[in-house]
Amino acid sequence: MTIIQPNKNNSRFYLLISILMSAVVLTAVSDIFIYTQSVSLRHDIESYEADLRDNEVANAELKNKIYQIIDAENLDSLQAFNSLVLDKKPEYVKADNLISQN
Repeated sequence: MTIIQPNKNNSRFYLLISILMSAVVLTAVSDIFIYTQSVSLRHDIESYEADLRDNEVANAELKNKIYQIIDAENLDSLQAFNSLVLDKKPEYVKADNLISQN
């Protein structure tokens, strides 16, 4: 009668194979994770760029309104509307006077 016994030296080979398979699976999972993160980051960047363009347009519109308000022709009408008077001899506060008083 013949008894077949497996070779017990294959345990190192199976250990090596299982380590390599684990490394392949871990690499595949990490690649998928990195890919999804990069796609998500790309979409976030596109969203931020769209928001930036919208804010640039809003900023340009606000600047245009400010320039229209402080236009010389509009200042005269604003002065008349608010009953403002132009001071002929304005007195300005100077930093030298404030420092010397202390």
